[in-house]
Amino acid sequence: MNLTLLDICLIFALSILALLIWQNFKVREFALRRVKQECEKIELQILDDSIYGSHWRPTFEHGQLKIRRRYRFYFTATGTNRYQGEIEMLGMQQTHIYFEPHAF
Repeated sequence: MNLTLLDICLIFALSILALLIWQNFKVREFALRRVKQECEKIELQILDDSIYGSHWRPTFEHGQLKIRRRYRFYFTATGTNRYQGEIEMLGMQQTHIYFEPHAF
């Protein structure tokens, strides 16, 4: 079996793509865990047990390339009303978490 330079470049590109997708899932699961912890701490309930990405963009932080991701989620305080929250991640670091004003 002979590999050409094009074959090697394609294998390399697919490997990088797979690594990026795997890293994205890892960050998303970490963000979901942080949202659940924060909701439990302030006695809120996360709805649908999920978060969804609203946007991401590459950025330089302290000379390193990192991806800033925002995830949105829904929560409730009383069990009847649905409110939206947002968590922002810079790499694997949580930069902020926001909960809409809600009734207690």
